[in-house]
Amino acid sequence: MSRFPLSGPRHGGWHPGRRTVLGAFAALCAAPLCAAPSGPVIDVADRDSLLEAAQTAAPGTTLRLAPGFYTAFKPRGAKGTADRPITLISADPADPARLGYMLMDDCAHVVLDGLVFDYRFDPAHNMNFRPFTVRACEHVTLTGCLFDGDDMRSDQADPVYHGYGWALGLSLTSARGITLRDSELRGFGRGMVVEDCHDLTITGNELHSMRIDGMNFARVSDMRLENNHIHDFRRSPKDKGHPDMIQFWTRRTTAPTRRVAIRGNLLNSGLGPLTQSIFMRNEEVDTGAAGREMFYRDLLIEQNVIINAHLHGITVGETLGLTIRNNTLIHNARSDGAADNPDLYTPRITVKESSEQVRILRNLAYVVPEPAAGWEIADNVPIQDRRMALSTYYDKLFVNARKGDPQDLAAFRYRQDGPLAGAGLGAGWLDVAG
Repeated sequence: MSRFPLSGPRHGGWHPGRRTVLGAFAALCAAPLCAAPSGPVIDVADRDSLLEAAQTAAPGTTLRLAPGFYTAFKPRGAKGTADRPITLISADPADPARLGYMLMDDCAHVVLDGLVFDYRFDPAHNMNFRPFTVRACEHVTLTGCLFDGDDMRSDQADPVYHGYGWALGLSLTSARGITLRDSELRGFGRGMVVEDCHDLTITGNELHSMRIDGMNFARVSDMRLENNHIHDFRRSPKDKGHPDMIQFWTRRTTAPTRRVAIRGNLLNSGLGPLTQSIFMRNEEVDTGAAGREMFYRDLLIEQNVIINAHLHGITVGETLGLTIRNNTLIHNARSDGAADNPDLYTPRITVKESSEQVRILRNLAYVVPEPAAGWEIADNVPIQDRRMALSTYYDKLFVNARKGDPQDLAAFRYRQDGPLAGAGLGAGWLDVAG
């Protein structure tokens, strides 16, 4: 999936996802990269010339960055057009340009292709430091990029976060028409934070080795979150925060998230610690600060595979218009916590009872909600890994979900001699032979 090395000195020379993305999932993630330059090309060799070229480039210009480390890139007002974007590429794809800081402000129709966003820890940075920000921009595409995090380092005798990811990988704020595709984000405190953004496409990306969260969203609309692979977090055992692979919230927002599709993603704790998977609390409503006007609107969650060890597999707060269908939620015992509490460690589907126009169909999960007034709940199967005699026991459904390698998706395929084969239940891309 990534065009970059899948290991590095900051992450111990290992990469937990080497064998995870197989056939069907890899096909979902395939997407074309940007075409070769067709307009004027400007060769850039240092930070100052990069900024000048970006500020003055005419629509259709390609900026070709020489190998090296560019300490800061702060373009403001760079404008291409829909058919002639301004494009930044690496002159040598084998030795891509590395940006140490980026603040893109009030730009439009810009493409960043094949660059490395290389965060380097500084003790002056707090955990919410944002080294790479797209703010108040329109129609910006980031494709085939690497967002490479760094570990926090402390002189304290027993620090909580020493040796674990720091800062926020990518920040999107008050932007429209943003695309992030076929990119890798690794080794940050949080992978990405998206606030007050609209018309978003986030597809085919890989996020791993995060300390706390993969993706955070607040007040977004018209978003496709598809075919991403989030896996194997790195967390300090002393960290008291709750990690989420995909998290939405409404706290201190004035409008709800609307029209979001979360489709075809693989969320796999792998050999890492447990996390919450898709967690969409609605704080403004459940704390009494707001009412129905702040319900999430028109959410679709489908064809996702969740392999994890926390009961919050798919958890959705107060919503108007919600469809959860054809998802497969599997317990990964390798990520269990220390307590003797199997119910806590098995992913389930939970929806706030006051939600309206809810459809929960054809999912495979340990628990799904009971019907509420006006809800449609049908054809869900309560799969489990505890009672061998039942037909819903994992060994009767999957190739080797209980004991197989959690990084190998083949272990979680549906048994072709089992009841799930061809049944149209759960995520269809697990229903493959071989």
